[in-house]
Order: sequence, then structure tokens, then C-alpha cells
Amino acid sequence: MQMNHAAFARSPALRVSLKRGLARQAIATVDRDAPDMPGLIRIAAGLRPNAKAVKRLAPRLRARPGVVRVAMAPGGKALTFITRAVRAVEARVEGATVFHETGLIYLSARVGMVGPGLGFQLSAVSFCTHALEWLVERSDVPLHTPLLPQVDAEAQTIFRGWDRAARIIDAGDEYYPAETPGLWADGHDEMAPDPDWGLCGTRPLPVFSARTFLSEAEMRPTVWLRLKDDPAWQLGSRPIDFGRFA
Repeated sequence: MQMNHAAFARSPALRVSLKRGLARQAIATVDRDAPDMPGLIRIAAGLRPNAKAVKRLAPRLRARPGVVRVAMAPGGKALTFITRAVRAVEARVEGATVFHETGLIYLSARVGMVGPGLGFQLSAVSFCTHALEWLVERSDVPLHTPLLPQVDAEAQTIFRGWDRAARIIDAGDEYYPAETPGLWADGHDEMAPDPDWGLCGTRPLPVFSARTFLSEAEMRPTVWLRLKDDPAWQLGSRPIDFGRFA
């Protein structure tokens, strides 16, 4: 008997069966490779605003545990590094705790001159465990390889979308385009930086909390249209069939 591996990997039942294990595996891998944020910030604080110095600094950051990506800014006088870590997240609204969850936190730090001195511009993307499970169930990500590299790519795609103002707002809900076909949904929150990071000031940093992944089949028609960015409400010369969303 021959097994069709492609059809096997697309099986919805198999995706439902494996989603929790793949999500937990990704979380466990990150937990074993936690970044030393105070150490990373100390290294980055040695940046000098010239291309040669930035080029020398980038490999030192890239070699540290928990660092996903290091990129030089255009002009070579600044850089951005992205780390990932597992955190227990407490969601609070007007001072009251709403829920607790395990979060896979990607922190983006842009390091460069701000006026006369060196500054850090921080933002973050958070994936809860259920969001990773929805990614497995609702997309075509491979089931035979670890999920974490795909999640790394998803975080970087959200950061790029954030930078270019690609956020979609529809009926009060917020979305960012995903790396794999689909959208990440929930909204923006704030997170306090850890005191031991050694940064001046206590201003919270912005976080996009991704708690749901939507394939095209799960999107509202208006959200799907905004994703496709087709002002004529049609693709090419063919009108949209709204029955596909039923």
C-alpha cells in the first residue's frame, strides 16, 4: 500500500491531534534558550553610530542565546535585534486581572542615536499557546518539522507589518497579515520593561497580542477584502462569491 504523505499532512483530523504537542514543543524549546536581556542591552549600549562599529557589534548579539534576528538599519548607524522568551502573562484591565496565560514573547529593540545620546526603541509581539495551536490547525504549516522556525517568521512578519502600518481594523477588531496565508488577530496591549534591563524610564512598551490565527475560511468578508486590498470589491474581472464564507 502506498501512502500519500501530502494528503496525510493536510488531514484536518491530524492537525487537530498534533496541534497541542507542536505548540508545547515550541514553547519548551524557547524556554530552554532564554535570552539574557540585561546582558544584551549592555552589549548594545556599546554601539557607536558608524557602519564599521555596527557591523562589528551585530555578530556579538547574533551569537547570544534567544536572539532570533539582528539587522542593520539603512545607513549602517543603527541596528535592530529580536529576542524570544517564554513569560507568564497577566492580562489586566483598569487594574483588575482578567486572565493568566503562557506567552511566547518576541521583543524587538532598535538601537541608535536619539538626539545627543543612544536610545532603545522597544516593541513586542506575544503569541499565546492557543494561537500557536490555531496556526497548526488552520494553516498548511508542515507537521513533520518543528513549529518554532515558522513562529519566528510569523513574529518578524508582524513587526514588518507594524512598521509599514499594515494593521487591519474591522468592527473594532485588530489584525496583522501573517507569513503563511492568513491573519493574526487580537489587539495591542502594553508591557512594563523588567527593572533589571537597566533602561532609563518606566514607560510601558507596546505589544501586539496574537491570540487567534485566521485562515481565509475563518475571516469575515470585510476582513478578507481588507487583506486583499481590493477597493473594487472584486478580484480581477471576477466578482467575489460571498457564498464561500458561509
